Amino acid sequence: MAKFLDTTGVSHELAQIIKGAKEKLILISPYLQISDRFREMLEDQDRMKLEIRIIYKENKLQPQENNWLKSLKYVRTSVCKNLHAIA
Repeated sequence: MAKFLDTTGVSHELAQIIKGAKEKLILISPYLQISDRFREMLEDQDRMKLEIRIIYKENKLQPQENNWLKSLKYVRTSVCKNLHAIA
């Protein structure tokens, strides 16, 4: 049976995925936006030397947020112009 999540549910599930990753984490989203909560989680996983790849279509980060993301040693980002999401 399908499981429908509201915003809180999506945030919870994503947090569990990020925290539970052991070897590699690939996140795919049409928009690159990172809340403070997820920022801390990504920093924690970066310290644990977890390879993280973030693929997105449109970057919605502020310049200082982009600089922070680039400072993470084990995080790589990629742009996919043809990425689409259906709601």
